[in-house]
Amino acid sequence: MSAIATELADLLINCVHIGPVGIIGLGIAEKLFPFVPSYVAFVVIGIVVAAKQSDLASAILALAIGSTAGSLCWYGVGLILGERRSVTFVRRFGPYIGLTPARYQRAASAFQRNLVVILAVGQTLPVIRVYMAIPAGVLGVPLARFLLGTFIGSLAWAGPLLALGFWVGDHNSDPAFAGLIVVATLIGLEALIVWGWRRFNRRTSRRRPAAS
Repeated sequence: MSAIATELADLLINCVHIGPVGIIGLGIAEKLFPFVPSYVAFVVIGIVVAAKQSDLASAILALAIGSTAGSLCWYGVGLILGERRSVTFVRRFGPYIGLTPARYQRAASAFQRNLVVILAVGQTLPVIRVYMAIPAGVLGVPLARFLLGTFIGSLAWAGPLLALGFWVGDHNSDPAFAGLIVVATLIGLEALIVWGWRRFNRRTSRRRPAAS
């Protein structure tokens, strides 16, 4: 397991050293192969960018472009499969990639509201940000609005995480250790949010029968 983690870290570092093109590639890969949480990968990218003394703004822009391009691939999947086959795809293969039928239905239902806002906000939600493009393609969301909302959300997600990693790498004598602390904190924060959300949903579901 540690060998795989080392190889992934080396690949990430090498891509950052290539420059904007390599970072765009990481943004695409993060959407197509979401084996590592984006908030972990993006903080590490920020640390590497600081170590390389590269431009932070260019790195954020490149990562947002790559992330949007990756979402465009899932948008195409939804467009090609259509509603019925997409539901079948999610039921059969979704659990292997973290996409449950319930998550898919929530994402699809969200598009009944403001498209650009929903797409932008969806890019700041772990897991959902990866697969929200599938129902967008199924429902035939206009391409221009899809790209605009996804790009805005990708900037809002990538910017603070890369900036945090950049600050860690630029202001600490041991950026690897500091980065590990930051990543562990983010993972713990996400676990706390998920736990709180599940408790809230349980309490809400218990109150509904009583209210009726």
